[in-house]
Amino acid sequence: MTALPVREPATTIPTPEMAPEQAPEIVLAGCGLRGMGLLTATPALLDHRLTVVDAGPRPGPGAFPGYRIQSNSTGSDFFGWVDPAGPFGPVLDDPAVRRLRNHRGAFDLALLAGALDRFGDRLATLLPPERLIREDPLVHVTVEGEAIRLTLASGRRLDTRALVLALGIAEPAHDALTPWAARTIPSGRIVRDHLAALPPLPADRPVPADRPARIVIAGGSHSAYSAALVLADAVDAGRLSAEVTILHRGPARLFYPNMDAQVAEPHGPLEALPDLARDICPETGQVFRYSGLRHRARALFREIAQGARQGFTQRQIPAIDDAADLLDRADLIVQALGYQSRRLAMTIDGRPWDPAGGRPVVRPEPDGRIPLPAGARAQIFVMGMDPYPYDDGALTPTGQYALRGGQILAALARSPAAGQPLPLAEPV
Repeated sequence: MTALPVREPATTIPTPEMAPEQAPEIVLAGCGLRGMGLLTATPALLDHRLTVVDAGPRPGPGAFPGYRIQSNSTGSDFFGWVDPAGPFGPVLDDPAVRRLRNHRGAFDLALLAGALDRFGDRLATLLPPERLIREDPLVHVTVEGEAIRLTLASGRRLDTRALVLALGIAEPAHDALTPWAARTIPSGRIVRDHLAALPPLPADRPVPADRPARIVIAGGSHSAYSAALVLADAVDAGRLSAEVTILHRGPARLFYPNMDAQVAEPHGPLEALPDLARDICPETGQVFRYSGLRHRARALFREIAQGARQGFTQRQIPAIDDAADLLDRADLIVQALGYQSRRLAMTIDGRPWDPAGGRPVVRPEPDGRIPLPAGARAQIFVMGMDPYPYDDGALTPTGQYALRGGQILAALARSPAAGQPLPLAEPV
């Protein structure tokens, strides 16, 4: 199996903590799409001694440069929240950004990565160099009262009044597939690396030359159908001989431009019916605007459902164990069972704390902060740790970024009155 590159912690000598008058009022941990969306929607955050900490070499693109698939959105969904007269306004005229925003239909995610890269370049001109920390990710958060101390991979420490976690999402191994772990790879590997992600088959399980490889995709999400598209393209090109089964634990959401379009099409048993109060975007009228299959992924779903794609089948199951016989016979299993919040070690008032409460995804409180232990008052906000955070369809990304930015600004306007970071007590 192709090994993934491992990012080693930075080996530079830790930078001493900033003096209180220089320490950041706010730290943004993670500056991919959601982190950059927050800053570009609320540039007033730059007026509050902001420090950005990112695991990558450049703020902005996040993981998108590595994803060789098409979007589940349209180009016009992005950067409409940027004020043309604000500090990020000039970037709207950049050719890479214009190409994205004017693109009709599906687009390669490399186009989004290029646009985000331009906003990252602009951010680098707006922040002092010492307040843009690259390739040194946040690894631990310590909270005492309202004071927040951050530890980076290099050992560097920062004290701050407010923290925003925009760490994105991860695809860890799913417990339900543990019995077949040796033959399972995450869907993200297929999406990034295409056929190069396919592992060599074990010597004790060779695929006979007279039959196709048996591949099972566990899950029916957009990531499942993105992986299925890679396999379908390889089959069409004669580079892969395979029989592919897609396991659905629940019905699939399909995007529609409006309810009239949804009503006009036939619907099979594997397609989810929209909840009129929850699944229709109030801004555009679109059905399953953010979570629905669209473009080529949607077309492939319909093609398979109608029996028009030879070698590809769909099967609905209540639970993964119900397909144990199929998984036992599979040569390769692609895990597409959803993502989890990318979390890090956190200690609040001397005790370890999991803001997700043992669940896969961190759900923010109404004020935008992470769930905290009773009595804790730290200003730790979260965004971008849920792939589909708009459960009721009532808040677009534009609204989410602006809402969260306003909540953070309101918190910074409150105590301490002097506007200085609250120092942490050193351990005894």
